[in-house]
Amino acid sequence: MNKPFSQSSKEQIEAYVYALVDPRNRRIFYIGKGRANNRAFSHLAPSGSDRRKQQLIKEIREAGLEPRVEILRHGLSVPVAHEVEASLIDAIGIENLTNEVRGHGTARGRVSATDFERVHGAQPVAITELRERYMLFFVNQSFSASASEVEIYDSVRQFWHNVAERTRTPGPDGALPYPTALALVESVVVRAYTILQWYRAGATMSTRRYVDGDAARPKYEFIGQLLPEHELLGKQLVDAGGEKIRHSQKGYGYIN
Repeated sequence: MNKPFSQSSKEQIEAYVYALVDPRNRRIFYIGKGRANNRAFSHLAPSGSDRRKQQLIKEIREAGLEPRVEILRHGLSVPVAHEVEASLIDAIGIENLTNEVRGHGTARGRVSATDFERVHGAQPVAITELRERYMLFFVNQSFSASASEVEIYDSVRQFWHNVAERTRTPGPDGALPYPTALALVESVVVRAYTILQWYRAGATMSTRRYVDGDAARPKYEFIGQLLPEHELLGKQLVDAGGEKIRHSQKGYGYIN
């Protein structure tokens, strides 16, 4: 049984980084941080909002066990705790965890040398010069250098809130109004896909687990094909003033 920290322990632990461990296979399934508190134990409450993590905890308990809470580093400053948390998530791979995001400082996080050059050596392209229609997916938090190509594809195409019906519906000519998906990291195009068809989230085969969410805010996903030679790959998208285009709160946006 996981017992929360005493007052004495909270006073001594300072900022810390912790892991939740599946006792059935001793695998870490969540990385987090806290500061002189019982944050590490808060995930074990049944009212947690992260459905993927809560589903795994439920499966562990149905097996008659409890997740283990392990402290990975303590006695840290808050900035160092942020860096340690993000580094561990990158090292394990967010696709192997139930964390929703990669943590702080993703712009400095794990990336292949090829993708590093792609992002930092990218040539700018003004979106005002583009004539075709594109749907943009901002994947700073989910793009992982340790992921397979299929896992990257799934992280781009799923699971998006409230994609407009007009976006998901083919026109009279049978074509979607936004037929090409561009995946962006720090405003740089890192992947491009054709969008063939849209579905309600969870309807297609995936490497990611989907748990039904709020029916009032439906999520959607598309199926498509990789465009490995797309002309915008490796380009940095900027506005008319030369500034990097900004991340949308919804996680996606449109050009033209």
